[in-house]
Amino acid sequence: MIHSRIQLLLGAAATALLMFTSSAFAQAQPVKLRVSTIPIIDTAPLQVGIAKGFFADEGLAIDTTPTAGGAAGLPALAAGQVQITFSNIISIVLGAKQGLGFEIITAGSNTGATVPDLAGLVAKKGSTLKTGKDFEGKRIAVNTRNNIIWLYARAWVKATGGDPDKVTYLEVPFPQMIDAVKGDRVDAAFVVEPFLSAGVGSDAVQMVAWPYNTVQKRVPVAQYAASKEFIRQNPDVIDRFARAYYKSVDWTNQNQGSEEWTKIVSAYTRLAPEQIKKLALPPFEKSVDAAGIDAVVDLMRKNGMLEGAFDAKALLYRTATQAPR
Repeated sequence: MIHSRIQLLLGAAATALLMFTSSAFAQAQPVKLRVSTIPIIDTAPLQVGIAKGFFADEGLAIDTTPTAGGAAGLPALAAGQVQITFSNIISIVLGAKQGLGFEIITAGSNTGATVPDLAGLVAKKGSTLKTGKDFEGKRIAVNTRNNIIWLYARAWVKATGGDPDKVTYLEVPFPQMIDAVKGDRVDAAFVVEPFLSAGVGSDAVQMVAWPYNTVQKRVPVAQYAASKEFIRQNPDVIDRFARAYYKSVDWTNQNQGSEEWTKIVSAYTRLAPEQIKKLALPPFEKSVDAAGIDAVVDLMRKNGMLEGAFDAKALLYRTATQAPR
């Protein structure tokens, strides 16, 4: 009888140990997140977090899927092919308005109140194009139509005396824009960093204008979004992603220009370190400004992209306005 009890106790202990070991093993396995991103300076904190192990420290394995623009990542998000996407605010608002169930989970990139900015309009060296009026009948390269680069290019043309409908907007991926200008495939390009500084520094193109700054100060250009369904089912994963991302933002703001920062940015943009060291960037943010989104929404209405009411605050998940502890 005593022997049987000992066997039962040993068996129970072994079962408990097995369950504990299995649970610990499961917890040790990182959660894999597929994230749609763009190889531009705006996504530097994400790449920093991957390189520095901040996401790994939160038990997350980030698998990045590069796209030409944020608009391209949202269909993949809606289809469940990625869990998180970096996208411009225009595309996120349009997707939410269409009932696709997107919510912003963290800040991404903002412009500052002064120039130089995250993106600028450039033309071929020696060009006489200066105002929106000059660009009537001309071609401007944008990464994708109906997104934030396209919208603010149109807004700049109008703000500087031109008719946006008399300008042709050609889709060109950011890394190819400078070559498109040099090869006369377009008359100008609204290009982002680090390709902007690389192009101007090569003396192949010249600055024309800073469209974001001309139209609106502190534009909430892009953010990271997830589906409401994924957020509801995985709130802890979202918290962990946000904690790691905002830690990456702090590191990025404190280390811009350092050798380590330069190496990380060079690796995913494929630009030379000496080009990256010349970048002058506004600080990355740790919260999303709903009022800034309202200003973008108003501009969308003026350009026929949106009708009816839209509540910017309802678009923001709690981690977008306050970093989780």
